[in-house]
Amino acid sequence: LSEDQGNFKFGQTKLPDTAKQKIDEMVAQMKQDPKNIYLEIEGHTDNVGDKATNERIGLARAEAVKHYLYEQYQVPLHKMNVISYGKDKPVAPNKTKAGRAQNRRVVIKVLA
Repeated sequence: LSEDQGNFKFGQTKLPDTAKQKIDEMVAQMKQDPKNIYLEIEGHTDNVGDKATNERIGLARAEAVKHYLYEQYQVPLHKMNVISYGKDKPVAPNKTKAGRAQNRRVVIKVLA
């Protein structure tokens, strides 16, 4: 998933429908070339709020993706790892509303 497609609303951890569509596309591609893969799911936030809150929100966003993959596609839980980077790895400046929106995201890395 590209890093600007998380589309999480400010302070929210619920998985948006647009993110579900991107995950569905990713799973379809993985099924075409099944191999022994492992998923690392990273949760990210913008820079608004304190560090602890952002860490918690980032983790909850990553967990939402993990639960979606497990419930919809039966991806084994031991094949997924979640991590929160909170506000530490922005992909856009946090100075604008659009930049902060891009930073509220989940990144799924497929590892072989």
